[in-house]
Amino acid sequence: MRDSIPESKTRRSFLKFLTMFLGGAVGLLSSWGALKFVFFQTRAEKDRELSMETFKSLTLGAPFFVPQAEVWVVKGINLSDSFALNDRCTHLGCRYKWNPEKSAFECPCHGSAFDVHGSVLRGPATKPLERMALIEQSPEILGIKEQLSAK
Repeated sequence: MRDSIPESKTRRSFLKFLTMFLGGAVGLLSSWGALKFVFFQTRAEKDRELSMETFKSLTLGAPFFVPQAEVWVVKGINLSDSFALNDRCTHLGCRYKWNPEKSAFECPCHGSAFDVHGSVLRGPATKPLERMALIEQSPEILGIKEQLSAK
């Protein structure tokens, strides 16, 4: 009988410790998530550049993905008619892809579609894609700069 009392106390103390440990772990994870949300910072601005050689090799009017700049570049007749589109959907920020058969950008997350100029063809997205200007920084380099969108 005497042996069973310490065993139950040991079992109780272990369960108490386990409950407190798991509760503390859940509390820490919740606090970390809440703090990360409160102090969220956007990532550093990307160095968005494109070589003039690459730009000249593009097909007129056909979107071309530039992974290091995270943009789609669409070449116009001249540089002022050319532009870039941010590679994130305006609905929830998923990366969309160009569908050449439909001549549209399609978001795989929720089915939004955009035309080659970034205008919404099909929702749930309600805003057009973020459009960026191509600016000649030097004879060899084009800069890709954010611009104010027309409302």
